[in-house]
Amino acid sequence: MAGVEVQGNKGQRSTNADINMIPFIDLLMVTVAFLLITAVWTTHSQIPTNAQVPGPPSDAPVDIANVEKVLHVDVQQESFKLTWRQGSTVVSELSVARNGQGDHRELAAQIEKEWATHGSHRDVADLRVDQAVLHTDNHLPFHEITAVLDALGSTKRHVMLGGSETLVAAFNPTFSVR
Repeated sequence: MAGVEVQGNKGQRSTNADINMIPFIDLLMVTVAFLLITAVWTTHSQIPTNAQVPGPPSDAPVDIANVEKVLHVDVQQESFKLTWRQGSTVVSELSVARNGQGDHRELAAQIEKEWATHGSHRDVADLRVDQAVLHTDNHLPFHEITAVLDALGSTKRHVMLGGSETLVAAFNPTFSVR
């Protein structure tokens, strides 16, 4: 512990004001260990998404021939509604029944079929991915959101990167809350 030692020496007092550094070093080591552990756990609990909103960044008139198709996944009470839109034009619409057990294999299979039919970026040399907008309400549980994102992420495509062909996710998901 820190303290001050006072000794008498020929009528004068000598003062020893050394601070014991061991408790400070212990506190520092515990703090560093705590920060390292929490830094690792926070990176494991993240969902990799971005905030890029599909569409032009300005109010300039849009050439409909250059507008890409976007998959809209609407999570409803009884079903998932898959809608391909090109601008404000609906290209395709499909409803997938929602089972209450959180198993979204049927949704993933239907998303893959829809992408094979309507996906814009299927060429191996094309590095861009299709956009998918997930429409939910504020009361949808987190495990349901991650299950739908996993269903979107299960659709893969081949891309030529660095001279070799690799599998990447076919969709870049974006959130939209009702």
